[in-house]
Amino acid sequence: MRRIVNHVDHVAWIAHYDSIESHVAQIEELAGVKLDRFEREDAGILICVNWEAGLEILAPMPARTEFNGFLHEHLEQKGEGLFSIVFGVDSMAEHKQRLEALGHRVGPELDDHPASPWHHKLVMRERMVGPFMGGHFVLGEIDYADGVISIDDF
Repeated sequence: MRRIVNHVDHVAWIAHYDSIESHVAQIEELAGVKLDRFEREDAGILICVNWEAGLEILAPMPARTEFNGFLHEHLEQKGEGLFSIVFGVDSMAEHKQRLEALGHRVGPELDDHPASPWHHKLVMRERMVGPFMGGHFVLGEIDYADGVISIDDF
């Protein structure tokens, strides 16, 4: 397993549920990669991601849930666009403690879902840190299976 630490792990955009497919098609064309799609009905979100490329587009499902309410609010206030930068950390517990000591609000943990199409590729844990420059800063403790992320040594 490999983990990206002290570096951007991936970028996530947010889209309306009825327009996400056109955005996915566009990023797939621009980047030359295919995004896996997964509906997390328990959270009320559609996630389209390519872990190898570090690209994600998400959309709240039309029915509001306890989890996706803030995604709907984000779209209503800011529209579609950049949602978050996920920053890889070695220990989410340590980063959470440090940020809270500095007065930052750190959200609840979101983990990977066993039914996701990429569950065999990674073990993921994330925590959102309050708004930052129109988006969100997210702590990510993401362990990638061997061969998923290819980073040449400098």
